[in-house]
Amino acid sequence: MHKRVIIMVFLVTLFFAFTSSYAQFYTWEDEEGVTHITNYPPPPNAIPKKMQVHKFDSGGAPTEQEKTEQKEDRKPEVVLYTKNECPDCDKAREFLQAQNVGFTEYNMDNDPDAAARRKSIDDSEEVPFAIINRNHVYGFSESVYNRVLKLFP
Repeated sequence: MHKRVIIMVFLVTLFFAFTSSYAQFYTWEDEEGVTHITNYPPPPNAIPKKMQVHKFDSGGAPTEQEKTEQKEDRKPEVVLYTKNECPDCDKAREFLQAQNVGFTEYNMDNDPDAAARRKSIDDSEEVPFAIINRNHVYGFSESVYNRVLKLFP
């Protein structure tokens, strides 16, 4: 009798675990740029900038079409702070261009506003300094840039 109760509890637990895995969820960004991931749609009074509804097939994974659509919709946000005569700055710029990644470059030697903008982020003057999808990257390393470019908020 005791084994039957344990088996029954186990089966009920499995049932609830697997039925919840088929639910859809929403990824949306609010007016202030904060990304929310919820199992319910954005509130009606919110004005979302971007919203995605993720539906899953019976296997629990996104379909190939959904994967392709999500990749096409994503574009990394990149800001690059540089200085003159900086070999690593040149490498970072060339890498982003070779990857067809759009970016905004601020040269701190040529533009005093760029230096002030950088100072508002942190006190360091190390270059290149990139902000990739809200992640701060100091210096240049191809492997680090590749890894951060794959992260999306």
